[in-house]
Amino acid sequence: MKILVMALLCSVAAFGTIKMSDAQIKKLGIRAQKVQSVQSDTMGPFIGTFDYADERSSVYTLSSEATVAGVVKKPGDAVKAGEIVCTIASSELLAASYELTDVRQRLKIAREYAKKDEALFREGVLSLREAQRSALEVSSLKAKEAEVSGRFRYAGADSRPSEGMTFAIRAKRTGVISEGPVMGGEKIAAFVPYLKLSDPSVLNALIMVPPKQLAFIRKGAAVNDKNGKRIGTITSVSVSVNRMNNSGAAVARITNPDPSFRAGTSAEMYIAAVEKSRWVLLPRSSLTKYKNRDICFVRVQGGFAPKTVEVRKYFKDHVAVSGEGFTPATQVVSSGTISLKGALGGMGFE
Repeated sequence: MKILVMALLCSVAAFGTIKMSDAQIKKLGIRAQKVQSVQSDTMGPFIGTFDYADERSSVYTLSSEATVAGVVKKPGDAVKAGEIVCTIASSELLAASYELTDVRQRLKIAREYAKKDEALFREGVLSLREAQRSALEVSSLKAKEAEVSGRFRYAGADSRPSEGMTFAIRAKRTGVISEGPVMGGEKIAAFVPYLKLSDPSVLNALIMVPPKQLAFIRKGAAVNDKNGKRIGTITSVSVSVNRMNNSGAAVARITNPDPSFRAGTSAEMYIAAVEKSRWVLLPRSSLTKYKNRDICFVRVQGGFAPKTVEVRKYFKDHVAVSGEGFTPATQVVSSGTISLKGALGGMGFE
C-alpha cells in the first residue's frame, strides 16, 4: 500500500496524461521545444544559515538559575574586553563570593603561620613535620581559592556583588554580542548559554544537504552565492544524517562575505561537486507550480504529460532542473502552460 501511495505521488502517472488533438493544441497556441542538456560543476541550491565561529566565541553559562538585573550592551553591540555587558542576580555567585572571601581570609592567616613555622623550624624549635603541616594548609587553601575564583572567571562575573546580590558580567574578549539578554527581568536557566561574544570577522554557514548529494561534497570545496560569486570554503562534512530533517550538515567558512550576511540569517548557496552533474535547461515559461510542486508539461503521443521537476538553479530566461527522466528528444511546453495547468486542475478546455 505504501509503495502504491509513493508511486502515485512521485510518478508522472500521478497526474495522468492530458489528451489533446492537434487542432486543440493549435487553437490554444501551445508550443513545445526540445530541452537542452548541460554539465554543472556545482550542486544546489542549498540554504545556508550564518553564525559566528565557535572557536572565536565566548559562551556564558551558570550552574543554577539567575535573573538579569540590567542590560548595558545588547545583541549586535560591539564590546571591548573588560566592559560590563549586563548585571545579574545570582544566589550561586553570592554564595561563591562569601566562600571566596572566607577562603582568602583563612589563606592570609595560614600564610602568616606558615612563615612563622618555617622560621621556628630553621631555629630548631619546630620539627619538620609540624612545619610541613602549615605549608600543606597553605597549598590546600590556594587550590580552593583558585577553584572558587575560577567560577567567576567562567561566568565572566566580578567576584564581589555591586548591589545586594547583583553581579556585573564583563566581556571576556573584544568582539560583538551575538546572543544575549535584551531587558532586565529575563530568566537565566541552569547550564543554558545566556550570553555569547563573537569575533565578527569569522563567519560560518551551516548548510543542510540531502543525503543523495552529501557523498559528492568534500572538505575544501568552493561555496558560491546565487550569482556565482565565491564566498567561502567547506571546512567539514557530516558523516551522518539528521533523522528529524533527513539532511546532512556541511559547514563553510565564509571568507568573502556580502555586507548583508548576518548571524542568524540565511542565504542560497551552491557547492562545487566532486563529479559534474547533468542538468536540463527549460524555458522559464515552461515551469509552473501545482500542489506545491514544480512541474512542466512534456509532449507525449496524443497530448501532454505533467512531470515533476527538481529545480537546481534559476537563470534570466531559463531554469536548470535535474536531468532525471529527460532525453535529448524530450520536448517541453514553452507556451500555453496556463491552459494545460487549467486542464490538469479540472477546469477543462475547449
